[in-house]
Amino acid sequence: MPTDPGAADGLAGRIASRLARRRARRVDPSLAAAAVLLPLVRRDDLWRLVLTRRARTLRRQPGDFAFPGGMVEPGDDSALGAALRESREEIGLDPARVRVLGRLDERRTYHGFRLSAFPVEIGPGARLAPGPEVEEIFEIPWIALPEMEQTSVERLPVGPDGELRSRVIFRYPFEGRDVWGLTARLIRDLLDVAA
Repeated sequence: MPTDPGAADGLAGRIASRLARRRARRVDPSLAAAAVLLPLVRRDDLWRLVLTRRARTLRRQPGDFAFPGGMVEPGDDSALGAALRESREEIGLDPARVRVLGRLDERRTYHGFRLSAFPVEIGPGARLAPGPEVEEIFEIPWIALPEMEQTSVERLPVGPDGELRSRVIFRYPFEGRDVWGLTARLIRDLLDVAA
């Protein structure tokens, strides 16, 4: 079995330390807010990143690969609170089993939302189960992410005017799944922090 380079020096600790030393970049605060968790879990002596496949019956982004999370609603006390609430609903993640490692730079989504992303460590004994909005929960070994990464440059419509601009697109193909788009961009952001 390959050795996980994050295991010896504590991947979660390294990410937390690096995020604590920097201030997360913010985007336009007038945009509607959304938030996700980037859950890391240690199983079989390997760090793994937890992702979901959204249910194909959903109106928005059916069948897409994503991190657990969603819109910040009026009752939420913060973006992190929204991400924790949504993660409980989507994958059954108990917030008491989570250690927040920090906050990544905000990203503006294709649909015009302001997305906050929080890497977290899931503690031992946490049980995950798909909720109604989730078709599947899966884990990608951290050690495999850099070697599976693919990039391409594509011209995509950006902004409210739909102007075509060249953008680097990240992809992480894993066991027949094609993780790309904003989810893949967040994986790259987390890899950059941990490097």
